[in-house]
Amino acid sequence: MTDSFIDPDDPSDEWIDVRMTDPEAGEWEVDAVVLDGRVEYVDLRVQPNLLSGFLTCLLEDLDDERAASALAAAAERRGVEADASG
Repeated sequence: MTDSFIDPDDPSDEWIDVRMTDPEAGEWEVDAVVLDGRVEYVDLRVQPNLLSGFLTCLLEDLDDERAASALAAAAERRGVEADASG
């Protein structure tokens, strides 16, 4: 079991924080299944038009090198070529 999630504003190399403030209804859906006191899985659904902002949120905790590495690894796993031109 991990330490309590007390200070989500404290950046860490061990965790990437995701927080949506003032979400509109239907922007996110979270589903968690707990069996016998153990989390079996957590699903997070994000509206497609919000995906870019969601990814930006994930990458904000990382320095530029780690963010670029994470994006490159994700693109490689998907078999797509990352285009940094925007």
